[in-house]
Amino acid sequence: MKRLKSIVMVAFAVVIAAAYTVPTLPASAATSSAMSIAPKKNYVIDPGKSVKDKLTIRNLDRNHPLELSLRVVDFTFTDDGGTPKLLLDENTPQTTWSLKPFLKVPEGVTIPAGGSKTLNMSVSIPAGHGAGSYYSAIVYSTGAPGGGNVGLSASGVTLVFTQIPGKVNEKLTLKNFGAYILPMQTQKPGYVFFTMQKPQGMAYTLQNDGNVTEAPVGSITIKDIFGNEQKITNVNPTGSLALIGQTRTFTSCIKLQSQNVDFNGDKSKANNCVEPDLWPGIYTATLDVFYGQNGNMTQEVTGTAMFWYLPGWFIILVIVVLLVAFFGGRKLWYNLQEKLHGGVRLNKKSSRRR
Repeated sequence: MKRLKSIVMVAFAVVIAAAYTVPTLPASAATSSAMSIAPKKNYVIDPGKSVKDKLTIRNLDRNHPLELSLRVVDFTFTDDGGTPKLLLDENTPQTTWSLKPFLKVPEGVTIPAGGSKTLNMSVSIPAGHGAGSYYSAIVYSTGAPGGGNVGLSASGVTLVFTQIPGKVNEKLTLKNFGAYILPMQTQKPGYVFFTMQKPQGMAYTLQNDGNVTEAPVGSITIKDIFGNEQKITNVNPTGSLALIGQTRTFTSCIKLQSQNVDFNGDKSKANNCVEPDLWPGIYTATLDVFYGQNGNMTQEVTGTAMFWYLPGWFIILVIVVLLVAFFGGRKLWYNLQEKLHGGVRLNKKSSRRR
């Protein structure tokens, strides 16, 4: 019995230590750029029409002027995330969704230290052009020694998307859906069915087999075994796109927390993922998203998923409870058997004496 008590005490000590130990996350390094530009431009243009717009570029370096060259390139996707793959080689064949023939920008600009410049740009769609999504990128590059351009880390990019109204082919197929470990967490990012770390996000992966980019909207509902619900009302908070031919994974925070951010004297609010209110156990989730370009029928994608959240301290606690129940039940059984059989033997001896 003393040995059993020792085992239980040690196990409970481990449970308490596990419950109160919080791993520290490494701080991410801040990055900076010499320029401030618009990351994205979006247009809806009918065939035979054009749009004139402005590009404003700020030089964040207060000591040196910024000399930039501008060029229009096509881009595709690198993976199922949102990082575009720029097709910088001059000999790269034009993509089927290319906006290069219709997008005009200046070839270069010099921006004084700490100043800004506004440039003219235009997108002109020829008459009779077919409906769909077309996109390319404006690349801003500083000169590199010996000619050519420096790496993209010292450059800037504006992605330009144009929708041409009309009858289009829209088709999104759900490839995956479930709980998701986000990159800022200590576990490897990705979908999880069983996890010891509390998931901070949900995700769904869509394959775009249409001829237009799609920005799905909708909601995700998470339920525990008691029917308690948590709802994510915006499953695409950044308005991310599934490009043509891309299999794109969209992630959402289960719980958001707003905080003020100060960047170069400008204050704004930023939303960050924080640990959601999830107790250990099994959860079910339902996905309900919609997509569709203007003038076309809105389509729906639904899905269901299940995941287990069982932290280490909870697993240890369950083991301790099972051990206590096993040894306690075993001891109780032996005591009961001893009393029952001892009483029978005692009755037999008494009857013999009579």
